[in-house]
Amino acid sequence: MEKGYRLLGASIFVGGILMLIATVLHPPLVNPYDGQTAFHGYSHSRLWMWDHILMLLATFLWLLGLAGSRFYYSAGKLSSKLGSYSFIVSISIWIIILSAELTILPIIGEEVIQNDGSTLFKVWESVFSFLLLAGYFAVACGWIGVFLYGWGMRSVKTEHFSSLFNNSALYSGLIGLIGIIITCISFPIGYIVIPLTSGPPFIWTMLLAVKMLRKQVE
Repeated sequence: MEKGYRLLGASIFVGGILMLIATVLHPPLVNPYDGQTAFHGYSHSRLWMWDHILMLLATFLWLLGLAGSRFYYSAGKLSSKLGSYSFIVSISIWIIILSAELTILPIIGEEVIQNDGSTLFKVWESVFSFLLLAGYFAVACGWIGVFLYGWGMRSVKTEHFSSLFNNSALYSGLIGLIGIIITCISFPIGYIVIPLTSGPPFIWTMLLAVKMLRKQVE
């Protein structure tokens, strides 16, 4: 049991750190309908492939650890089960997105760069638009998972989970979800809204990882 939650805690923590690194390396893109800016970011990025490989590994470790962590507290709670399923849905969406960004976008993108094809650019732009919008759905599923974990933890009586920790999961997950909704309504403000609203639930997942690594989950 101890090795299990330590392993999952390490998975969350390492995945989270790698996610931060991949995010810093990734071109800052928030508007799925701004294909010109997106293609400029892609064509001038020397780390596109490595960045997305890193992001694929990061999301897998981070979300898989979060999905499995529910077995170490309130495992029988419906909210915790649904939270775990939300993380699994998020993983599934991210795998599709990042696999496409490692294959479809580079293949079409190189053809556009070499032959300056306007029609192919529209194809690239359409695929990018779909993938980035799907990314918002994937992030939303993750924050829904945090919210549901917080909901389940509120009914768990343990010295390792304070009311502050439980409530912070609940409210930070909700704030993160609202941030994604606001961004989808007005993409230009996403540069400000996403860091402010997605930061709290992400930090909570890292704190959960630390608790698991310190054997503070029972």
